[in-house]
Amino acid sequence: MGTTKLNHYDYFNTLQTFKTPASKIVSIGVEIPENTVDNEALVELINAPAAVKKILPAIIMRATKCKSRVYSPPGTSPSDLAIAAAQKAFERCDVDPAEIDTLIFSSTDMDTLEPATANIVQKKMGLKITNAFDISNACNSFLQAMNVANSFLTTGASKKVLIVSGEVGSYVCNRNINSIRELETKMGGLTLGDAGAAMIMAPSDGTSGLLEINLLSMGEHWEMCHVPETTDWRQNGGKIHGWFYLDMPKLARVAKEATEGYFRQYQQVRKTLYGENAIFDHLDLIIPHQISRKFIEKIASTLDYDLEKIHIVADVLGNTASTSIPLVLSALLDEGNLAYGSGQEAMLYGAASGFGIGHLRIRF
Repeated sequence: MGTTKLNHYDYFNTLQTFKTPASKIVSIGVEIPENTVDNEALVELINAPAAVKKILPAIIMRATKCKSRVYSPPGTSPSDLAIAAAQKAFERCDVDPAEIDTLIFSSTDMDTLEPATANIVQKKMGLKITNAFDISNACNSFLQAMNVANSFLTTGASKKVLIVSGEVGSYVCNRNINSIRELETKMGGLTLGDAGAAMIMAPSDGTSGLLEINLLSMGEHWEMCHVPETTDWRQNGGKIHGWFYLDMPKLARVAKEATEGYFRQYQQVRKTLYGENAIFDHLDLIIPHQISRKFIEKIASTLDYDLEKIHIVADVLGNTASTSIPLVLSALLDEGNLAYGSGQEAMLYGAASGFGIGHLRIRF
């Protein structure tokens, strides 16, 4: 897909809008591992020539503005992180785990290929028989799970939905770097971090909740970012090289063009539907997927958006994949910059390998 097509792509022909929200967020919980690994400590874990290791911390910082990332202890599974986050979510609300009738595990990572990791979470948490399944859509997995949960709650198929995710990005980081040139495809893995996230959703009272859903994919770009890094592994004896592969220069160009085009079109959509003249009319916060601080700042600068309304944690927690947006939501709630029942509106903007983009808009 060339620049012209990207700039003229109709990103909003499937936009769902809800004047009266049908579902809302009841509680959010997150699990952040205690082991913070800064760039200097990361280099000690990397197998590379001395000359590369010497300059690598500065290169990571310059390319991504990532100062550190968080790693879980060896042997930690995605379900472990998900369960720890879920327990915190239940502690923060009056929902009993027995009320959950739908459990969705939504992550890039998983405990096993079969069965669904949701089944493992269910057993470990001691949940009753329930509708439990996985949703996987790279870094947009959590947003897609919220999309599905909204549909279930709208139709009455569910009354209480628990969404969980656990990401162990440290496991797929390729730490064998033979030259600076290899960073074109291995730099992304060096920013990955580990985390767990959980969200409880329930029917809305008609005031707070999901107002917009728009999630899309441009599949022609899928090979720019994938795990395993050898895409033909099934045809070559079935040996998985389970490293995270990201052609950062190419995908960065696609992501930048698509994101800028998406937000400019979104401004026009809001103007047409609601007569708004600026992106922050009725919008209090933009919470983007945490690709990197540098990428987010560059987009904000190009679009002339106020960075104070765009919360960033990628520089200290790393790119925690599908958990990154709930991590930011949790931080904002804890800091008092976001509150249930406040009427504040937040735009959750997703970007994922695939290449997937889109957003959910929520009134708290």
